[in-house]
Amino acid sequence: MRIKHILLLTIMAFAVTGASAQDDNDKNLFNHLSVGVTAGTPGIGADVAMPIGNYVQVRAGFSMMPKFKFGTDLELSDVPNVADAYIPSTVEVEAKIGFTNGKVLFDIFPFKKSAFHITAGAYFGSSSVIKAYNKEDGLLIDVTEYNNSHPNQMIGYELGDYLLTPDRNGNINAEIKTSGFKPYIGFGNGRAVPKKRLGFMFEAGVMFWNSPKIYCNGEELKSENLDSDSGDIVKLISKIKIYPVINFRLCGRIF
Repeated sequence: MRIKHILLLTIMAFAVTGASAQDDNDKNLFNHLSVGVTAGTPGIGADVAMPIGNYVQVRAGFSMMPKFKFGTDLELSDVPNVADAYIPSTVEVEAKIGFTNGKVLFDIFPFKKSAFHITAGAYFGSSSVIKAYNKEDGLLIDVTEYNNSHPNQMIGYELGDYLLTPDRNGNINAEIKTSGFKPYIGFGNGRAVPKKRLGFMFEAGVMFWNSPKIYCNGEELKSENLDSDSGDIVKLISKIKIYPVINFRLCGRIF
């Protein structure tokens, strides 16, 4: 889904809104406000919502995926025969997953009294999705010194199709980044501004965050077709171009 398609849906929504607002003498134009809390694959969050006529409701807020850690092992790309050097064949790294996003979403209702809706909009915020680093500071200093002495035969640790080499201090700091602007399209049931005081919404869709990019020590890496089995979770995330969204929302109408 291209960004222009999202914008087209939004324009169509406002076209419907204009007709609706005119028919109802503007009685349902920004005349209600609800607040909600959300939980789902984008994390936990909060938002506010208002109607734009009878067929469109707009939501704005944020969501946060709490950071959690896990450990994984990376394998050395080659084992050089070097005396008096500590070059481990595997290195344990700690990884953190977590991100925070703002959001602006438009719920489009095909029928005036329908709870079913199509949602178009965007999430925006964190580009960093996952970070990985060696737990012991300076652990790979001998690898750094070897690479400085052998610039044509550099060694590193394999992460899928990528080779991670330590910095001058003997550390690996890897990161997976996506686009900071993430168009969203989905569908669901329920109203962001409920007709009663309390309401419940469910929605499912996809967030388009483009091809993730791998960085190591601040530099973007290129694929080297290593096809390593190391870091399976990190490797999987690096190949996902869209992020599935399943969200539950509990909301209350303020006025």
